[in-house]
Amino acid sequence: MSKIRTDAKEVITGGSMMAAAFVLAFLMVVGVIEKDLLLSFLAYAVSLAGFAVGVHGVFGLQRSRG
Repeated sequence: MSKIRTDAKEVITGGSMMAAAFVLAFLMVVGVIEKDLLLSFLAYAVSLAGFAVGVHGVFGLQRSRG
């Protein structure tokens, strides 16, 4: 069994964070979770952080291969 590299873990973590933020925002829109301004900002912040972590991981993978 091979070890997962740190950069690949960053990509997976970033994607998971973005997916969680999407699900949170979707549940607010559908009405399962009560709409709240703080919760909306939290979903946005998690999505943005997930994007940043994922992009950092992708750049790390590209740099190690090149």
